[in-house]
Amino acid sequence: MDVDAAGRTRPPELPSTIFLALADEFFDSKGDPVSFYMRKKRNTQDDPFDELVRRVLVDRLAHDDGLLVAESGKLTSPDAVVARRDEYDLLLQGGADFDTRAICGVEVKKLELKKNGKKVSRAAGMDFNSTPPCATVRVYSAAGAPLRIPCYYVFALLVQLEEADEEDIWEVRALVMTAGSALNTDQKLYDDVTGIRTKSIGLGSYGDGADRERPMLLFANPLGWDWTLRSATLISDRDDLAAEHPLTHVRDITRSTVSEAEARFHCYRLSSLNPPKEDTVADPFPSPHSRSTKTTPRGKFVVKVDKIRTAIQPPLG
Repeated sequence: MDVDAAGRTRPPELPSTIFLALADEFFDSKGDPVSFYMRKKRNTQDDPFDELVRRVLVDRLAHDDGLLVAESGKLTSPDAVVARRDEYDLLLQGGADFDTRAICGVEVKKLELKKNGKKVSRAAGMDFNSTPPCATVRVYSAAGAPLRIPCYYVFALLVQLEEADEEDIWEVRALVMTAGSALNTDQKLYDDVTGIRTKSIGLGSYGDGADRERPMLLFANPLGWDWTLRSATLISDRDDLAAEHPLTHVRDITRSTVSEAEARFHCYRLSSLNPPKEDTVADPFPSPHSRSTKTTPRGKFVVKVDKIRTAIQPPLG
């Protein structure tokens, strides 16, 4: 266990605790996926898997470990915030920096297999909608004060096994929980995108149109790395987690920054599975070979003569 400057034992960090809870929920003692029921999606904004993950955190952490689990609403990031009650209260009173032993944001990202059933969809970069990933994210206290807290991102590869009327049977084929710092550390980008922006109004011939100029962001997808498939992996910026959790440090990864510096992260898997130690790998997350600054046309309707039907044609069937 880690100790502070006064020699007092510090509590274990929360991301590892969260990871262990999710791995135990979605995988068995051999590391194989466990099937589960999940209700059907009701509308575009509805997200039953996010809801399921939040329920797992409440059941396993709030009930068993006495942690605070705050759940977000729709279209709000992160999906949940997990905090240690005593340290959280002290940090609020003293204004000290928040760390992963006291509080952590959790954002859930879901992926499915491509039609061929072998490759992960959006492997070279997935949608983060209007909120970029970041090492720390902004949340607010009940009094309205902004708080900047560390954030981890849970990537789950979902596979549907059976379909039913109200609930389908699914499994999580692979799970990666990664520090936001492994995806992005540009805090200014996060603040600029999530802060107040301008929009164009008074558009169109009647002046009643508006352009929200809403950003849609793409960032790396760790599940695009084949090594992460069919397993549960924790990617952290700490190299000492095995000392306080039943985790094995299996390998390191490095990511090249735009300034040509190198960032190093540490991969962990469950010690109970006796995972082998593997070599460090550089830039394992796939990215597009070429990316243009131009957007593609939206809703391009091509009139094809062989697809045109007229009133004199007989109906199909």
